Amino acid sequence: MIEPIFSLKVEQQDQTHGVFVYEPLNASFGNSIGNALRRTLLSSLPGAAITYVKFTKANHLFATIPGVKESVLDIVLNLKKVRFVGVGEEPVMMKLNVKEGEVTAAALEGEAEVVNKDQYIAYVTDKKASLELEVVVENGYGYQSSNECDPMTGYIAVDASFSPVKRVNFKVEEARVGRKSNYDRLVMEVWTDGSIEPLEAVKEASLILAKHFEGFHAGTTFESETAIEKPITTNITADNKINETIIDELNLPSRVINALLREGIETVGGLLERGKEDLTNLKGVGKKSIELIEEELKKMDVELK
Repeated sequence: MIEPIFSLKVEQQDQTHGVFVYEPLNASFGNSIGNALRRTLLSSLPGAAITYVKFTKANHLFATIPGVKESVLDIVLNLKKVRFVGVGEEPVMMKLNVKEGEVTAAALEGEAEVVNKDQYIAYVTDKKASLELEVVVENGYGYQSSNECDPMTGYIAVDASFSPVKRVNFKVEEARVGRKSNYDRLVMEVWTDGSIEPLEAVKEASLILAKHFEGFHAGTTFESETAIEKPITTNITADNKINETIIDELNLPSRVINALLREGIETVGGLLERGKEDLTNLKGVGKKSIELIEEELKKMDVELK
């Protein structure tokens, strides 16, 4: 069996950028590990972002606020760039009230901590005017479109990018061990939003991958070669085929699919077994998500109870 022999070297790191070298890796493992880490870093780490915003003096994206330089749309675009830490399982509320001058993310007050406090939000030009708003900050994974959010009275839904990792690059070079030069040297470069250090992000991504690979050898029963060679003749009913349909084949937003997969729901049969009430209580699966799931199941002549 090929045993891992590499070591990790931190070539450079600050709060938002890091360069890491893994060497020597056995031949071909550089690309395999690099691709797996990159995809996991960009899609599977949790982060916090604004999902709803409510303005005291405006009720839709295309409005303007008297005495404020930016439009509501511009303010929302700036708010989307604000990053947070300290957000638990439940959404938290943050408030902002500035009467004059430049408004930055430092003015947001609430239970969460703002990472990039110097992020520009707006400018109040009139001494008699003010910018008053509330935002809802939630934890999540990947990207969530505002169209996927459940409606909240008085609030504007915001497209949210939860991932704390902004960018990942990697390259594979040749590495030498003694007289042999057929080893890989993996160089990874990671940029984050500051809510997590690059090295910590890489460690979390590695742990996620390790847990997934663990299922291939721990607690898994594999058929013997003899059993596999035997011809199997069974009559699979239409109901069985439907139950065995994986949820990736349903036309659901990636946010909903990811939420279901995190709960171990991988097939239509798993959805039906959990039921509507149980699904509604899952993190990341709201009323709108249930409606989308029901629509997809109706196409298969199946009802979620």
